Amino acid sequence: MGFSDIIQKANQAKDKMMQKFSHRAEFRSILGDISGILDPHDMEVIVVRGKNCDVVYTNTRAEDRLINEEGEVFTCKAVYSKHFPGLCENCPYGGKTEVADGTPFEIDDRDGRSFVVRRNTLNWADGKPATIFMMRDITPEKEANDRLYMLAYVDQLTGVPNRQKLKEDFAEVEDKINGKELSGIVALFDLDHFKTVNDTYGHNTGDVVLRRLTDHLSENPDFKGKLYRLGGDEFILFLSNPASKFSSLEQLQSHYTKVLSSALRAYTLPNIDVKCTLSIGVSFFPYHGAALSDLLRKADIALYQAKAAGRNQILLFEDHYDKAQKFKDMFINIQPVLLGAGKTFGYELVDRSQGDDDDDGTVTLSEFNRTLDALGLGDLENNLHYFITYSKQLLSPTVLKNLPKEKFIVQMAAQPKATKADIQKDIKIYEELRNNGYKLALTGLDSGAPVLELLAIADYCKFAASDTNRVRQKVMIAKNQRVRFIATDVDTMEDYQAAKDGGFNMFQGFYFNTNTPAVGRKTKEVSPLKVNYFRLMQLSSTEDYMDFKEISAVIASDVALSYKLLRILNSAAVGLRNVSSISTAVSYMGEESLKKWIAVLALRGIAEDKPLELVRMSLIRARFGELLAPCFRIKRNPQQVFMVGMLSLLHIAMDMTKEELLEDIPVTEEIRSSLLTRTGIYSDLLRFYENYEYANWDAVSQFVEENQLDSTMVSDTYIASVKWYNDLTAT
Repeated sequence: MGFSDIIQKANQAKDKMMQKFSHRAEFRSILGDISGILDPHDMEVIVVRGKNCDVVYTNTRAEDRLINEEGEVFTCKAVYSKHFPGLCENCPYGGKTEVADGTPFEIDDRDGRSFVVRRNTLNWADGKPATIFMMRDITPEKEANDRLYMLAYVDQLTGVPNRQKLKEDFAEVEDKINGKELSGIVALFDLDHFKTVNDTYGHNTGDVVLRRLTDHLSENPDFKGKLYRLGGDEFILFLSNPASKFSSLEQLQSHYTKVLSSALRAYTLPNIDVKCTLSIGVSFFPYHGAALSDLLRKADIALYQAKAAGRNQILLFEDHYDKAQKFKDMFINIQPVLLGAGKTFGYELVDRSQGDDDDDGTVTLSEFNRTLDALGLGDLENNLHYFITYSKQLLSPTVLKNLPKEKFIVQMAAQPKATKADIQKDIKIYEELRNNGYKLALTGLDSGAPVLELLAIADYCKFAASDTNRVRQKVMIAKNQRVRFIATDVDTMEDYQAAKDGGFNMFQGFYFNTNTPAVGRKTKEVSPLKVNYFRLMQLSSTEDYMDFKEISAVIASDVALSYKLLRILNSAAVGLRNVSSISTAVSYMGEESLKKWIAVLALRGIAEDKPLELVRMSLIRARFGELLAPCFRIKRNPQQVFMVGMLSLLHIAMDMTKEELLEDIPVTEEIRSSLLTRTGIYSDLLRFYENYEYANWDAVSQFVEENQLDSTMVSDTYIASVKWYNDLTAT
C-alpha cells in the first residue's frame, strides 16, 4: 500500500467518524471561535449532556482516540468511558460523584497512562446545560517527578531510601513520639569487614555485597520500606508501633531483638574468603529520646559496643554507654601549638573521648581508621605535626603500615603516684612506640616529683596550668635541653610571658586571640598597606549594593593586592580558572560570593603581622557557621553567619576595641549586637565557637541538642571547614 492509499483510508475513516457525530455539524456555525478555545493541543476535550450521556463535542485529540471505534451508538457511557475507567463515577449524570465542579482529579486510561481531569457544567451553544471534561496527559510529568523522587530520596546503588527520606519519615511521626503515642527502634546496621572486601576485591565487589544485604533484608516484611542507607556500609532500620502495644521497655527490647535476629547472617559471595556479618546497635524511643539525632547517636554508641564485643551481634543501648563517647560520635577540635608568639608548630587533635580513665580497647582499628579518614590526611598541612592521644590501636599492623608516623606525636599521661611496676610498663610501651617510628610526648608530669625515666625517653613534655611550681619547672627545663617543653592552657598574653620567662619554647592555648587596646584611644592609625585591606573590608561588609567601581579602584592601586586576589579566585577553594581581571571575576562570582572572598583576602592582609592562628580561627569560624546555618532548627542567614565569624576576632588583628572596629564597618544590627553585647541572634553561635575551640564538649553537646543538629554532621562540618581553610591558604 502506497502513501497516497494510507492518506485516502485515513480521510475515509475521519469522514465516517464525522458522520457518526453529525450533530457536531449543526453547531459548527454557532461554535465559531469556541472550537479554537476547546481544542488545546495538550488536552482531550469532550462535552456531554443528557441522561443518555450524548457526546455533543469532541476536540481533535479526543477524536483521534475514538476514530477506530465501531458501532452506531456514540455516547460517553458506551464509548469514551471505556477508554477511561472511572470517568462515569466522576460525572454528575452518574449520580455518584463527590468531586465539585472545577476540582481536578486523576484517572488512568486503559493503557495505564495518567490524566488529570477538570469537569465543569456550562450552557452549550444552544443554551442547554452540558458537562465538559478536559483531560491532560500527565504521565511524562509523573515520570519526571518519580525520577526526581528517586534522585532525592532513594539510594541509587541499593534502591532503598536514603538519609533525607529517613529525616522526613521521622519528622512525620515526631510529634507522636514526643507525645509518647508511638514506641519503636532506631537500629544502626554496619557490615563487619566490609572495608577489607573493598580493599581486597575492589569496590564493584563491595557494591554487590551491599545489594545482597539490602535484597535479603527487603524480603523481610518487617523491614520492607523501613530500611535506609546512611552511606557506605551503614544502614538504619526505623520501626514503630502504638505505644500501648508494649507495656515496658523490656517487652519492647525482647520483641525487636527477635525481629532483628533474622538479619544476623553472613553476606559472603562465592570465592571470597572474607565473611561480611552484621553488627547492630539499637536505641529505643521514646525511652532514649524523641529526636532523631539523639537516637542515632545512641544507636551508634551501641553499635560500637557490639563491634568491640566481637561483631556479628545485636547490642541494645544502655545509659551507661553514653559516658564513653566513641570516635564516630565525637567532636574533633584542632588546637594550635605555637612556637613563640606567631609561628605554628602543629595541632593537638582534641576529641570528646579524651579524658577516659583507661584505654579499654573498645576503640577498634576500623574506628581509628574511620577517624583518620574523616580528618583526611591529605587535608592536613604537610609541614605541621599532630599530637594524638595514645591508643592500643596505634601499634596494630595496619596502622603501623598506613599511618604517616612522621606527622604524628603520641601523647601518654604520666600516672600520679606511679609504682615502679607502672613505670616499667609505661617505659615498655614508650620503647615500642619509639621503635616503630613515633615521636613521644609526656603529659601530666608533676614538676615536684617528675618521673625521670619517662622524661629521658620523651621528645616533648607538656606542663598543665595546674602545675604551679615555676622554679622547679625552670630547673627541669634547663637540665633537659634535648626535650622540647610545651606550656599548656596559655590563654592570655600574661600566661604567655610567664611561660616564656620560665624557659618554655612552645605554647598551647589561645593567647593570640586577646588584645589590650589603649584605654581612651579614639582613633587607630592603620599602616599604608593595611589601609587598602581595611577599605575592602568596609566595602564588602555592607548590606547594600556593592560599589564595584570603588572596589576595582582600591585593588588596582595595589599590585600585590591585585595579585593575591586573582590567586585566590583561581584557587581550588573558589573553583574558578583562568580569571585574569577583576571584572571577569565579578561576572563569574556574583555579589555575595565576591563579598565573602574579598573579606577573606582583606582579613589575611590585615592580620599578616599577627599569629597565623588568628586568621585561621576567624576563617574556620566563618566557614563552620556558614555550613551549619541551613541545618539549624531555626534557619540562620548563611551570609550573616559567615560575616559574624569573620569579624569576631578582627578587632584583635586591628589592635582595636570591638566598638572602634564596628564604627568603621557597616554591619546589620543583628551582627553588631551579637559581637558587642552578646545579646543578638548570633550570640549563642559565638559561644558555640569558643566552646568548640576550648573543647568544652558538654556545652557543645547542649548547643547541638538545642538546635536539633546531628553530632556526626557537626564534626564532619568542622573538618570540612578546616579543609576549606587549608585549600584557601595554599594559594
